[in-house]
Amino acid sequence: CATVSNISVSGIGTSGQESYGYFSSGTSSFPFTDGIILSTGRIGLAVGPNSNIVSDGSTNWLGDNDLETALGVSNSINATILEFDFQPVSNKISFEYIFSSEQYLSNPGSNQCNYTDGFVFLLKEAGSTNPYQNLAVIPGTNIPVKVNTVRGQGTICPPANEEFVGGFNGFDHPTNFNGQTKTLVAQADVIAGTIYHIKLVVADQGNNLYD
Repeated sequence: CATVSNISVSGIGTSGQESYGYFSSGTSSFPFTDGIILSTGRIGLAVGPNSNIVSDGSTNWLGDNDLETALGVSNSINATILEFDFQPVSNKISFEYIFSSEQYLSNPGSNQCNYTDGFVFLLKEAGSTNPYQNLAVIPGTNIPVKVNTVRGQGTICPPANEEFVGGFNGFDHPTNFNGQTKTLVAQADVIAGTIYHIKLVVADQGNNLYD
C-alpha cells in the first residue's frame, strides 16, 4: 500500500542485543503473528514468561525531543526510534500496535503513579517544518497513549480509559511485561502520491527503570 524509503533505526545494543527488531509469535497466544518491537531495553528481555521486572538501559542513553513534545513530558531517556519516508497509494494509512510496560505495577507506591513511559507514532509530510501529528492516541480523542492515560483499576493509581486496558499479566504470558493496552490502531488520512515521514519512538521517563 506504500513505497518506503530512507529507513533508519536507533537505540542501543550490539548484534543480538539491540533494543529493536522483528518478532514472531510462534505458538504463543500473543495477538500479532509477527511484527516489529521497539523497547527501552534489550528486546531479548521482552520475551515471556513474565518472571521478573525488566529495568534495562542506561542513564547515558538519551531520550527524544519529538516524543516529549507529543506526550507533554520532559526528561525522557532510553529512546528507541524507527523512522522512514513513505509514499501511499491510497488515501488512508493504519497500523496496529500494543503498548506494553513494566510500569503497569499491580502494587505501586504513590510516587510511581506519576512516571509515564510512552510511545508515539508521528506523521508529517516529508521535508515539512510543520509539527508532527501523533497517531498513537486514545481512540476518538487527542490524548496520547502512555502509562497514566491507559490504566486499569485495582491499584492506588487512578484508572484512565479502562476500556483500552489489556490487563495485568501473570507469570504465564508471552511477554515479560507487567501489562499492556489492548490492540490499538494508529491511523490517518493522507494524500496518495505525497511523500510522508513517519517516526515511531518509545522511551522511558525520568530514569531507565521499568522498560
